[in-house]
Amino acid sequence: MGIKKRNAASIILQMKVCILFFLWSISYSSQAKPSIQLIDPEHVYVIDSSYFQGWDPVKKKTFDTHRLFFKNEQVDVDSWYTFQVTNPGNESIEWYMVSYNYGIDKIDLISVDDEGRELEYLFRDTTSVYQRTIQHKQPVFFIRLKPGQTKTYYLNINNETSYNYVFAIYSHQKFFTHFFMEYILYGLFYGFLLFVLLYSLMHYILLREKVVLFYCLLIASQFVHMLFRDGNGLFLLLDYTEHADLIKNISRTFLCISLLMYTTYFLKIDVKSRLFKFSVALIVFRIIYMFVMLRDTTMLTFHIEMFFILFCTYLAIKSYKKNKDTRYMAIGLIILSISYFIFYCSINIVSPLLTAVGFFAIYYGVAGQCIFMTLALTERFKRLKLESYKQQQMNKELEQMVEKRTELIAVQNKQLEERSEELNLFLYSASHDLKGPLKTIEGLCNIGITDTEISHPEIYGLIKKKLKNLESNISDLNLVTKLKNENLPEVKIDFDAIHAEIVERFRFYEGFSELNIHYTNTFKSSLYADLFSVKCIYQNIFENALKYRDSAKGPELNITISEANGFAVLNIQDNGLGISEKVKPKIFEMFYRGNEKSQDDTGLGLFIVKLAVEKLQGRIEVESEEAMGTSFTIFIPLIKNKE
Repeated sequence: MGIKKRNAASIILQMKVCILFFLWSISYSSQAKPSIQLIDPEHVYVIDSSYFQGWDPVKKKTFDTHRLFFKNEQVDVDSWYTFQVTNPGNESIEWYMVSYNYGIDKIDLISVDDEGRELEYLFRDTTSVYQRTIQHKQPVFFIRLKPGQTKTYYLNINNETSYNYVFAIYSHQKFFTHFFMEYILYGLFYGFLLFVLLYSLMHYILLREKVVLFYCLLIASQFVHMLFRDGNGLFLLLDYTEHADLIKNISRTFLCISLLMYTTYFLKIDVKSRLFKFSVALIVFRIIYMFVMLRDTTMLTFHIEMFFILFCTYLAIKSYKKNKDTRYMAIGLIILSISYFIFYCSINIVSPLLTAVGFFAIYYGVAGQCIFMTLALTERFKRLKLESYKQQQMNKELEQMVEKRTELIAVQNKQLEERSEELNLFLYSASHDLKGPLKTIEGLCNIGITDTEISHPEIYGLIKKKLKNLESNISDLNLVTKLKNENLPEVKIDFDAIHAEIVERFRFYEGFSELNIHYTNTFKSSLYADLFSVKCIYQNIFENALKYRDSAKGPELNITISEANGFAVLNIQDNGLGISEKVKPKIFEMFYRGNEKSQDDTGLGLFIVKLAVEKLQGRIEVESEEAMGTSFTIFIPLIKNKE
C-alpha cells in the first residue's frame, strides 16, 4: 500500500510539472515582441526576429516564426508578419523603412495606429524606379509617428523564391548619407570595371586572341551581373524592372561560361585532354540549365556558380608554376573564390554580420580578381611581345642565314657551272691532245711498215718525239688533278734547293746551254707551304722562259727571291719573245696556246701556275712586251688565312 501511494504521488507531481510547463509555454509564446524605439537618428534599426512575429490574417493571431529575418515561406502563398514602432520623442518624425532586397514581387505594408486607423503602402517590382515616391533601387516605405505614438505594422510579402528578406528603418539624414556614399562606392566600383573592360578590349584589338576576348566577356558578364545583383541596373530598365531577375540569371550563365573558357584558353589546356572535354560538358550543361530555369533563383544556382569558380581556381593552381602571368591569374581566382565562398556561406548561414559581410565580399573579390587578372593579361602581353620580338629576331637571323646560304649556293652553282665547263673543256682537250700523238705514232708505224725506202731511224725519231709530247701531256694532266684534288702537307721551303733541282732537270733541255741564268736569293724568313705547288710554279715559268727564248739575242733569265710586306716574292724575268697585249688576258686559261711555237704544247703550263698560286693563297702579276721579254712576279703569303 505504501509503495502504491508513493507511485500515485509521483505521477501527480509529474502531471503538475507538465501542466505548469505547458501554461508557461503558452504564456511565453503569446507574449508580444518589444516595439522598435526610434530614438537615435544615426542608428539603423534592423527589423529581425527580436521585433516581429508571424501574423495569421484569417484568425487574427500572432505566432513565433523561429527565423531571424522575414521569409516568404511558400512561393504560392502570401507571408504575413507584424511588428510595432514607437516614437518616444516629443516631436513628430518621418523615417524610412527600406528593404535590402530589391527583387521582391509584392510588398504590402499596412500600418495601424493607436486609434485603429489603417494606412496602406504598396510596392510591386513592375513599378519603374523613376515612378516611385523615392527614386531608389530598393523598396522604401514611410514610417510617420506623432510624439509618443506607437504603430502596429503588418507586412505582406510574396515572391517567386523563398529567401530571407531584411528590412531596416532609417532616419532622413541617415538614409541620404548612407545611400549617397553607397552610390559613390558603387560608381567607383563600376567605373573600375568599365576601365578594366576598355583596357582588355584594347588588348584584344592589339593581340586578336580568343583568350582576351573571353576575358572581355567575363568582365562584361560581371558588370551586368553585379548591376542587377545590387539593383543599380533598375535605373537602366525604365518600365521593365520585373525582368531584373531574368537578366541577372542570364548574366550569371555567361559569367560561368566566360570564366571557364577564359581559364582553359589562358592556361592552354590541351583540347584533346579529358579536362578540356569536361569543361566543354560543363558549359553545355550551364547553357541548358539557363534555358530550362530562366527565372530560377534557388540555391541550386549558387551551388553551380560556386562549383564553376572552384573548378577554375583548381585549374589555375594546377598551372601555378608555369610563368608569372599564370601566377597572377591563380591569385585572382583564389581571391574570387574566397569572396564568393563568404557570400555563399552568408546565404546558407543566417547571421546579421555574415549577411552584411557576404553581400559586399563579392565586390572586393571581383575587384581583386580584376586587378590580378589584368596584371596576368599585361604580363602575358609582355611575354608574348618578347617572344614575338625574339621570334622576329630569329626569323631575321634565319632570313639572313638563308640569304647567305642562297648567295653561297649561287656562288657554288656558278663555280660548279664553271667547273663543269672547265671539266668538259678539260676532257675534250685532254682526249684531243692524247689522241693526236697516238694517231701520229700510228701513222708513222704504218709508213714504216708499208714504205721500205724510208729511213727507219728518222721514223723512230719522230715516234720518240711524239711519245715525249704524249708523256708531257699526261704529266701536265696529272699535275692539274693533283693540284685540284690533293691537300699536301706544308713543309719549310728551301728556294735554293728548288732552284738547283729545276736547273738539274732542264740541264739537257734544248737551248739550255745558251741560257744565261742570274739567280739571287735574299729571302731570310721561314716559309711553310705546299712544296709541290711551289715547285710547279717555279718549274713551269722556268720552262716557259727556256722554251720561248729569243735565239737572236743572248737569252737571259733573272730569278730573284725576296721578302716584302709579309710575302715571299718570286720574280722570274726573261728577254724572250714576250706576250702580245692581245693574248695576255688568256694566258692562264686551260689549254690555251698563244703562238705557233706553243702548238705542240699541252697549253696547261700557266694554268697549272695559276692553280698552284691560288692553292698557296697568293697572287701573280705579269708584265710583258712582245719581242722584249716577260716578267712573272708571284707573291706567297708567309702566314695563310685559316678557312
